[in-house]
Amino acid sequence: MRYNAKDFIFVMIALIQVFLLVIPFWADLSFVSLFLLISLQVYLLGLNYQCIAHNFIHNPFFKSEFLNSSFSILNSLCLGVPQSLYRIHHLNHHRYNNHPEKDESSTFRHGKQGKEENIFRYSLLGLLRTDLVSLYRTASKKSFLVHLEFASLVIFILFLVFKSWVLSLCYVLSIYLLGQIFALWENYCEHHLADFNDRKRDSVSCYNSLYNFLWFNNGFHQEHHFSPQVHWTQMASVREKLPSDRVITKYCHLYHSFKKPSN
Repeated sequence: MRYNAKDFIFVMIALIQVFLLVIPFWADLSFVSLFLLISLQVYLLGLNYQCIAHNFIHNPFFKSEFLNSSFSILNSLCLGVPQSLYRIHHLNHHRYNNHPEKDESSTFRHGKQGKEENIFRYSLLGLLRTDLVSLYRTASKKSFLVHLEFASLVIFILFLVFKSWVLSLCYVLSIYLLGQIFALWENYCEHHLADFNDRKRDSVSCYNSLYNFLWFNNGFHQEHHFSPQVHWTQMASVREKLPSDRVITKYCHLYHSFKKPSN
C-alpha cells in the first residue's frame, strides 16, 4: 500500500460490494433477504462515496499505478458510475467549497433568496442535475482510464441484465439510485449552515468516536477540507489548526439534517 496498510480495508469492502451485487443472481433469496441486502448495500454505497472512493481520490491506495487503475475500474462497478467522473466532480467541490455559483454540488446552488436548498430536493434531484456527459469529456481528456471504467461498467450491467432483467431493475438499480440519494444527503449534512466564504469554516465536523470508527474519520470533515491531502488516519491532527467557533454536530452528520440557523 502506498500510504497506510489500513487502506486495504477499503479494497476489501469494495470487493464485498461487488460480491453482494451479484450473489442474488445465483442464490435463491427471499423477499425479506433481498430487502435486507438492499439496505446493507445502500449503506455500503454511501460509505464508498464518503470514505472509499473519496479517500482514493486524494490518496491512491497502491504504489503500483496498474493496481490503482484496476481498483478504479472495480470501484466503478460499486458506484454505478466511473470512478474518474466522481474524481472530477469531487475535486471541483474541493476547489470551490460549496460556493453557490462555482461548486456544482453546492447546497446553495438551487436554493432561493441566497438560502440553502431543501435537503429533500437536494438529495432526490442531485443525480439528475449532474452533467455526466461533461464530466466524461473532461475525464477523457485527462486519462484513457475513464473509457475502461465505463466499458467495464456497461459489460457488468449487461451481464446482470442477461442473467435476470427483473433483478437488475429491482435490485441493482435500486441500490445505485438509493445509494446516490444517501451519499447526497450525507454531503448536504457535511456543509449545512457552514460558511462557504471561509476556508476554516466551510464544512461541518463531528467528533463522535463511534461514528468516526465506523465512518473512517469522515467526521473530521472541516479538517479534510482544510487539509485534503492528509491521510484519513491522521485527520484528527488537523483539528488544532481550526477555530473553535465553527459548525460542529454531535452523534453523526445525519443528526445535522434539519438543524436550523441560530439567531
